[in-house]
Amino acid sequence: MLTAGSNFNHIVQNEKSDTHTLVTSGVYGWFRHPSYVGWFYWSIGTQVLLCNPVCVVGYTLASWRFFRERIEEEEFTLIHFFGEEYLEYKKKVPSGLPFIKGVKVEL
Repeated sequence: MLTAGSNFNHIVQNEKSDTHTLVTSGVYGWFRHPSYVGWFYWSIGTQVLLCNPVCVVGYTLASWRFFRERIEEEEFTLIHFFGEEYLEYKKKVPSGLPFIKGVKVEL
């Protein structure tokens, strides 16, 4: 949130404001979706610390599915907003979550 500054919002935006810029530095240079990465591993880690194997599996599956869908939805918007600039960024930087590559774009 700190790196993205005013570009960060908990709600996926449908309209690009004049101040929106594509943030690719800081933690966004490591992962395209750093807040999702943090939340994903935090939710699983809490269950590991509680020694709750059933919920480790449940939280992993539920979180993974949620973030896979959310990332795809968000990336459609980011491609619409930033076009080729986002596609180049997407090629260079992973989503940060296991087995989630984001929206597939065929040219």
